[in-house]
Amino acid sequence: MRSPEPWLSLRLVRSHMRCFSLVATAALLLCGCDVVTDRYATLDDARRDRLFERGWLPDVLPPSARDIRVSSDLDVNTSEGEFFFDPADFADFAARLQATGNDTFQYSSAKYTWKFSCDSRRGFCRYSLR
Repeated sequence: MRSPEPWLSLRLVRSHMRCFSLVATAALLLCGCDVVTDRYATLDDARRDRLFERGWLPDVLPPSARDIRVSSDLDVNTSEGEFFFDPADFADFAARLQATGNDTFQYSSAKYTWKFSCDSRRGFCRYSLR
């Protein structure tokens, strides 16, 4: 039996690659990938936008919280972000949270748990809701 012509094999490979590319692109488009990122200059700005009422972050941030970034994945209901604050506010902020390690904390509500990793000297925290 004779092997297929080389150009025929190449044509089949190209055809399969095009098909794979189309399927992969369609999968990415259909997955939703609804990640929304919001930024707030101050805690008051976040409150005016009803950030805490929407549940992406608990309303426990220090009063001096600023440069707040919230990225929420609407498809899987997760959120992550960061914020800065005056280091003098850290003790009061930490008192509202449950310590889980060295500068790591969590806050739980009836449905959700947020994890905070903070640098108390810099006045900076990252958080995640999973």
